[in-house]
Amino acid sequence: MPPSGRLATLVLVLAVPALAEPPPKPKPNPALTEAFKDMSGTWACSGSMDNPQSPGTQVKTKSEMKIAPEVDGFAYSGTFHMEKNAVAPAGMKGHMNWAWDDSKSKLVEFGFDNMGSTWQGTSEGQKGDTVVWAEEGAMMGQPAKTRTTVTRKGPREITVVSEMENKGAWQKMGEDHCKKK
Repeated sequence: MPPSGRLATLVLVLAVPALAEPPPKPKPNPALTEAFKDMSGTWACSGSMDNPQSPGTQVKTKSEMKIAPEVDGFAYSGTFHMEKNAVAPAGMKGHMNWAWDDSKSKLVEFGFDNMGSTWQGTSEGQKGDTVVWAEEGAMMGQPAKTRTTVTRKGPREITVVSEMENKGAWQKMGEDHCKKK
């Protein structure tokens, strides 16, 4: 066999085992995994929110949030339900999705609720015990910029602070203290 034939045979013999091995299974980005560590499950929350009909007045809130991994851990979904109160006489419920966007190198989210609000946002990921989401969308039919800060108090306890941009400053809309059931 000429040398070029032996070389071709050698390349083929070496390549066949490599072709038989499946490629490694992709893994979710570690920033997503870290941000949602211990978050899957059902959370009972209590807190307060500003009453837009009576500025400066707080309304007590009770809500439940459920978070679950999706598509083999490459995304998470969440639902929430807030009990009826003075601000939301019919109660409030919504849905959110979170994932990692390689093109932005950021966590991304998309959400909507039964009050007509929609939003999308990004986060740099977990910084210490905190994840901060910068969001844009519509609230009560008006464009809105919001910020949501999720702070871990432990594997079974978080605080969620919601703020809205108002004339260039951040105004607190509400705060929830949540414990995993």
